[in-house]
Order: sequence, then structure tokens, then C-alpha cells
Amino acid sequence: MSRQDFPRTILGVRARFVDEQACFDYLFACRWPEGFVCPRCHGRKAWPVSVRGVWECAGCHHQTSLTAGTVLHKTHTPLQLWFWAAYLMTTGTPGISAMRLQRQLGLNRYRP
Repeated sequence: MSRQDFPRTILGVRARFVDEQACFDYLFACRWPEGFVCPRCHGRKAWPVSVRGVWECAGCHHQTSLTAGTVLHKTHTPLQLWFWAAYLMTTGTPGISAMRLQRQLGLNRYRP
């Protein structure tokens, strides 16, 4: 799976990213297309520590999250909401304002 596989239609986004796990799986495949790689020791074996996407390297026991080092680092916003925002931002012509994005996604206030 690659970033080019991101759906191009609203129906495609709805069908592909039905829940947080689907978004997590997509992001994992984009970040580590050949499987997990530890950012510290480059080990290839790890296990998930929690449902928030934290992985622990079997070699050095370093823990890293799926979003570490990305624009989504330390977010508390669900991935599914971020994916909808990405779709809306990239398909709107000539773009989408922060206020319109807030209204479209039903956010009470806009925060990172």
C-alpha cells in the first residue's frame, strides 16, 4: 500500500476508512511499507504496546508511536477525523478555510 492509494472520492474515503483501525493500518503501511523499523536501532521486530499506535522494539525496547515525527505527533484527534480533513483540504477548489473545515467536520472549536 502506498500514499497514492488514498481514495480520490468521498465515497472511497467513506468505504476505505470506516474506523480508527482502518486509518491506523493505512498510516502504518505508509510509514513502514516493508514492516516496522525501529528509529533507534533499526530493528525489525516489535510488538504493539497499546491501541494508540505505540510499538516497542524487541531489540532495544525503544517505544515509538505511529505518529511520532509526523504532523500528527501527539494528536488527540482521531485519525479518522484527520483523514477526512486531508480529503477535504486536497479536493476543495481553490482550497478550504479553517472555519469551513471546522464546520464540515462538526468541530466545536478548532485546535491541532
